[in-house]
Amino acid sequence: MYVFRNLTEVRQRTESWMTEYNDERPHDSLEDLTPWEYLAKYQQAESSNQRCN
Repeated sequence: MYVFRNLTEVRQRTESWMTEYNDERPHDSLEDLTPWEYLAKYQQAESSNQRCN
């Protein structure tokens, strides 16, 4: 449990948590990769497929 000093602190902590939760942690639905790792993997696979055509 947190005790917040003011509403600004609540907003900052919430924003920080949302960023970590959505962007920095691995997701089961993305093969346990972070969204950025998954994107890089997808783009690498896509670019290698384009070279074959």
